[in-house]
Amino acid sequence: MLKDNIKKVTNSIIAVGFKPTQNQVTIVGSGFAIDKSGRILTAAHLYNQFTQEKIRNLVGMAITKQEKNGLNYYTWLPLELIKKDDKNDIALFQLKDYDKTLITPLELGDSEKMEVGNEVYFVGFPYAAQLINDGFGITLIVNKAIISNIKQDGIDPKHPKNWFIIDAIGNPGNSGCPLINIETNKVIGVMTIAFRIKSQTVQNLDIREPMHIAGAKPINLAKDLLK
Repeated sequence: MLKDNIKKVTNSIIAVGFKPTQNQVTIVGSGFAIDKSGRILTAAHLYNQFTQEKIRNLVGMAITKQEKNGLNYYTWLPLELIKKDDKNDIALFQLKDYDKTLITPLELGDSEKMEVGNEVYFVGFPYAAQLINDGFGITLIVNKAIISNIKQDGIDPKHPKNWFIIDAIGNPGNSGCPLINIETNKVIGVMTIAFRIKSQTVQNLDIREPMHIAGAKPINLAKDLLK
């Protein structure tokens, strides 16, 4: 079941980055298509770290061709911010020339129905630039997890769910990728945070060892942004 679910969503995931020069690309995170008009949902903190020069050179890497032997081909296309919600760390982009790609939209679920113990998975481009430089090429990574804890808003009288804590390692580049309910194959969150501690083995280098938990913003928090 899971392997079939994964095949249905991989075309929907893009890498988010910018082009410092014509022949270079820096990849900072992931995003996913939410409709057939090329709108992309991702994490707002990716955009907030950019300088104005980087914003002018924002790009998304989307799939353009698939061969029966398993080879996939990608291209870089301009990305433009539509709007963002910094409180919930969610941003909406427009991928230009999306009709030149094979991207397909993901279906959004109801995050309020999720409970601790629900099985989930997320798909993104962690350490994408490093993997390309090391000769692995473009590498889309799948992680499986369960929802380990759910935080609720203590200020809003409706107390909506505002954090999913999952038992998986989030790495640089996963920010903005979809968290998907295995049972329904619908998006129930946006990956936004990785918990990491300073290395205890390499004191002179600020290498961060990952903790086996990560955080996602429930997808219902994004729905007002999408109207």
